[in-house]
Amino acid sequence: MRIPALLAAAVLLPLPLTQAAQAAAPPATPTQSTQPAQAGQAVQAGQATQDAQTAQATQPGQSAPGSQAPQPSGADQADHLTGLYVLPPTVGTAPRKLVGPALRSGAGARRSAYSKDLSVSVSPPSPPTAPGAVGTVQVTVCNNGTETPTSATLVVNGPGDPGLTLTTSHSGPVDGGWNWIRFPVAKSLAPGGCETSQIFAKTISTTPGPRSYSGGTAVVTWNSTQNPDDNSATWSFDTSAPVTNAALELWRPPKPAAPGNPADFEIVERNLGPSTDYPWRGSLTATLPAGSKWLSSTPSYNPCTISPDGTTATCNDIVNNTWSQYNRGFALQVDPDAQPGTSIPVTITQEAPADPDPHRFTLTVTIPVC
Repeated sequence: MRIPALLAAAVLLPLPLTQAAQAAAPPATPTQSTQPAQAGQAVQAGQATQDAQTAQATQPGQSAPGSQAPQPSGADQADHLTGLYVLPPTVGTAPRKLVGPALRSGAGARRSAYSKDLSVSVSPPSPPTAPGAVGTVQVTVCNNGTETPTSATLVVNGPGDPGLTLTTSHSGPVDGGWNWIRFPVAKSLAPGGCETSQIFAKTISTTPGPRSYSGGTAVVTWNSTQNPDDNSATWSFDTSAPVTNAALELWRPPKPAAPGNPADFEIVERNLGPSTDYPWRGSLTATLPAGSKWLSSTPSYNPCTISPDGTTATCNDIVNNTWSQYNRGFALQVDPDAQPGTSIPVTITQEAPADPDPHRFTLTVTIPVC
């Protein structure tokens, strides 16, 4: 019976080959399967079914549960992180300018339990404003709620004592009075956003200083159901000492004079502001070198006082109002011993105690000797 013998031989041939393959393979690690081939095929079939289900449940651009997406490196890492983490809409957004001077930004707002919540804060001018000058007040409105207003109204009142006049370059309807102003704000201001408006506060030139004036208010109104705890703020306005910016100028220059002869000239005193130095009054002093003497001064209703040796003239400074000016004339006798071709220097000093206390301005006038 040769056929059964051949069949038996065919069955026995794979055994040595299988054993040889197993002997040649590396030893199995603890994480590798050592089950028979049939069991491994069953595991592969089950895994294929699970992979198909996972592929159907996984959206494009996402990794399968339990799997780890390839990590990018280099320049691609920033794009990868942006895809994984959604940035808040205000991060990296620069403030944008609206119509008018109001500036908006996404920083500074805080979230509250109110759906309608506009807060207001005020930053007074810094450093303090000189009397008669204009200080810039920054008023910031933030949307701390979850709703976006179509419009709201801001009313700013200045402290009463310094006599402020409030103006703004804000676009849209603006109204108000001598010491208060009102205009619309926060139109379409998104939750988490803020906008800042500038208000220009002009003082009167006689406002006393340095001093801090309290009593200013700012109120933003949107809706009767808005948060009532942060829609108003108080503020103060600080003034410095008066600043007169006194100035001396030669109005009519002197003509050449011979030794021992008279000479005259005229100057003008100015207060360039912004402040009025009342109740302070300064003084003006004109000094000659030894040998020359003052003879008189004008105007006659406000003469200067001449020292006994005739070299110093002291004058009351009545230029205290802003932008005012005052002309004053001087007559003198040139030193009899002066040499022709030389000159007589006159030093005039204006002392303005309110610019600040005290400050001096000097003018030198030269009289030619012929």
